[in-house]
Amino acid sequence: MRPLRNRYGPNEQGAPTMTDHGSARTRSLLDTIAEDTERLQTAITSRTTTATSADGWITVEVSADGTVHNCRIANADEHTNQLVAELLELIGQARTTAQQTIRAELEAVADNDDVRAIRDATRDALARTTTTPPPLTPSDDSWDDDYEYLGKSRIAAD
Repeated sequence: MRPLRNRYGPNEQGAPTMTDHGSARTRSLLDTIAEDTERLQTAITSRTTTATSADGWITVEVSADGTVHNCRIANADEHTNQLVAELLELIGQARTTAQQTIRAELEAVADNDDVRAIRDATRDALARTTTTPPPLTPSDDSWDDDYEYLGKSRIAAD
């Protein structure tokens, strides 16, 4: 008796199932999305831009994620530079705390039974919809030996 095939991968003998192709495509698509996401996350934190006040006295350097990397005040004395450095440190601490809070809230949502069920249902639906059946090949026994004339009906009386 042949074992039933598992729709999520090879059967017990290691033979590929019909959904292996679809699963591979799904994995490939998910890998591409993950790589794009990582690339964008890196860009968000590493790309910075500089803004300068109209009078040119204040310049700030900020990345796309909101991190203030530098702030310069033209002709500032040592005390002002120390205040700016401390201000940047406090901004960084507040940003980190805010990110940790949001991360904890997102993890709580992701740990919800309903969210898990939706995620699993979506994964199953993707596995089913990306499956491509193998191409049809005509069998050798489909040839009709007594069909002589192309285009002539075998049913019509001659």
